[in-house]
This record gives sequence, structure tokens and C-alpha cells, in this order.
Amino acid sequence: MAHLTDENAPEQTPSVRPAGAGPFAEPTVPVGRGWLTGFVLANFGMQIAMQSPSTFLIPQQIAAIDPGGKVTAYAWASALGAVAGLIAAPVAGALSDRTASRYGRRRPWMAWGAVATIAVLVGMGVADQVWEVSLGALLLSVTICALGAGLNTVVPDRVPVAQRGRVLGWAAVPAAAGLALGGVLVGLVPGNLAGYLMLAASLLLVFPFARSTPDPQLREQDRRPFSRRLLLDGWRIDPRRNPDFAWALATRFIMFLGYGLGTLYIPYFLTDVVHHKNDLLLVVAINAGAVVSVAVVAGRISDRIGLRRPLVSIGSVVMAVPAVMLALWPTWTMTLVSAVLLGVGFGVYVGVDLALVTQVLPSDTDHARDLAVAGQMSTLPYVLVPVLAAVIIHSLGGYSSLYLASALASLIGAALVWRIRSVR
Repeated sequence: MAHLTDENAPEQTPSVRPAGAGPFAEPTVPVGRGWLTGFVLANFGMQIAMQSPSTFLIPQQIAAIDPGGKVTAYAWASALGAVAGLIAAPVAGALSDRTASRYGRRRPWMAWGAVATIAVLVGMGVADQVWEVSLGALLLSVTICALGAGLNTVVPDRVPVAQRGRVLGWAAVPAAAGLALGGVLVGLVPGNLAGYLMLAASLLLVFPFARSTPDPQLREQDRRPFSRRLLLDGWRIDPRRNPDFAWALATRFIMFLGYGLGTLYIPYFLTDVVHHKNDLLLVVAINAGAVVSVAVVAGRISDRIGLRRPLVSIGSVVMAVPAVMLALWPTWTMTLVSAVLLGVGFGVYVGVDLALVTQVLPSDTDHARDLAVAGQMSTLPYVLVPVLAAVIIHSLGGYSSLYLASALASLIGAALVWRIRSVR
């Protein structure tokens, strides 16, 4: 962050758009360290609350309730959350784009999304039936989408293109380290309720940023009604009119499908294959450390050299390597090595990918909706992953076949990104 100036910290930030241009003009003034620090901390709060339940608490709850049917039950809980997010994210995004409150378009969604997520996490802490846990996963997905409709969109709203790799590289730090930190928080306290309360407390990091970040109100002439047609149009991606956005969506979908196949069942892989069920946090921490170590660097390099596609492709290829290693040598030592390599590849990928996506958004006036659609390409695969993984594990060769499928998806993603033409 040392390379960013403090001249436009939130308390004294000048307008990032030309005077009179309204809220939709391209930002031109770089954001400062104060703004970036608040943005990263808010992302830590969101990522901890979003990622940690599905890795640490939900599998544990379901295994305690139904040990024999845990794989299928966890698949249903994960799929319900993914489907809910698939619907909620574009709706929340379209509404955020049209929010005409005196507090701006994004800040109300950050604040109230965080409040609603805290309430859901507390409720999940007292769940003692599989259906209650599944309902909690569904509601958590919805409230996180509401929060994201405000927080995720501030980058194209406020950050110039030439700075987005750096900013989103820093945003990849909580995306990676948030899971490990969430595991630490959960491990500090006994019981599910206390664990969920610790995750809920992390969302307090959102409120200072929501309060302080500049968020201009919609002018009267910029206000537009929300309509069902508008929402449906957001999903009707015409490859002929927006080919690069369509290819960016396809690349994200296949990449996160591969990543999900390789990571979603790690808790059960450690228990059933390598017999290190108490070392999940160690694997997560090693992986997160590798992601963090390269994501910011990758984002800065992409800004400096003006290239996004080669780095996305390189990261995707590197992600395939540890999946093949686990498929061929499913040992504890190889699990640790794979955690490092997967983190390096994923760090390069996430440090650059979203910056690329922000450069191919099809609409200047619907950033939140379009980013929600792009975001769902990292969520939609999780509708398929539990079903595919359960079938592969039970009927198509077990965990080795699962990891080979993960590697294949990553390699396909490495090829698809080259179909994008307007971004180097």
C-alpha cells in the first residue's frame, strides 16, 4: 500500500468523476491508502462470514447430526446456498444500481447486508436439524449477496482502470486469508453457537467503511425504475454484442468449477483418505499464505505491464498441477505440497481475473447487476460441484477422479481466457 497516496483519504476525497458527469462516468483519480485500508478490512469481514461456515461449521454440524449421510446432506446444504445466491445476487445488484437514498447507492446495502448476515449467523448457531442448517446456508447466501451488492461494486465505481489490478490484488488477501482467519476464530471458542458468534463479530469491520466511503446520490435525471425485464436482460448475455464479457463469464465459471471440485470436499478427504481430520486449519492456512504471497504482486504486475490474460492463464495452469498430484499421490505430504501450489496458482488468478472482468462490463449504468452476474460465475459452479463430486466419489473412481476432473477444468479455463480480445 506504500505506493498509494493519502491525498484522497475518505475524509477529504475529491470527486473521482468530472463535474456534472453523474455517478456513471469513469473514475479518474486514484484512491488513497485510507480508502484502500477500509476496503480491505471490510472485505475481511465479509469473506470471513461468507467462507468459514461452509468449511468449518456446516460440515461439522451435519456430520454430528447425520454421520452416515453427511456427504449427501452437505451436498444439499451447499447446493441450496448456491441456488439462493444465483437468484439473489443479480436482484440485489440491480436494486443497488437504482437505490436513490440520501446515503448513496452502495452504503445502505453494505450496512443492512451486514446486519442481516449477523442475524442469520446467530440463528445458524442454534440449529440442530439438517434442514435448519440447510435453511441457514440458503439465507446466509442471500444476505451475503445483499452485502456484496454494495461492497463489490465500489471498485468500478471509484477505482481507475490502471489501479484496479493493485486494488483487487489487495482484495484477494481477505478472500484467501479470510478463511484461515475464520478457522482461527472458530477454533478459539467451543461449540457451534460461539463459533458463529465469532464470525458474526467479524462483520463489524464493514460498518466503518460503509460510513466513510464517498457514495454520491443518484441525481433525479439518473434515476431508473427496477423492472423484471431489466433483470432478465442482465442474464441474457448476447455473445454477438458483448463477446468479451461472455468469454469472461465462461472462463470464470469453468475455473471456479475446477476450484470447487478440488477444494469443497477437502474436510472429508482429510478424514477419509489421508487420516488427518484435525489438520484442516493447517491446510487452509498454508493455502491462504500462498495465495496472499502472490495475489498482490500479480495484481501490481498486471497494472504495470498492462497485461491481464497471460497472468490469468498462467495461474489457471498452475492450479491444475496440484490437482493431478493429489490424484496420483493422495498422501499427507502431497496434500501440504498441493496446498502451496494451489495457493500460488489461485493467487495469480484471483489477483488479476476480477480486474479483467471490470474492463469488459457491458453497461456503464448497471455495474452492480453486471458484476453480480460475473460473481455468480464463481457461485453457480457450487450448484453443480456437490452433485458432481458426490457422483464421482461414490461411482466414478473416488477422490482421484475428483481431482483429475478439477485439473481438466482449470486447463480449459486457461485456454478460454484467450478468447477475450479487448483486454491484453
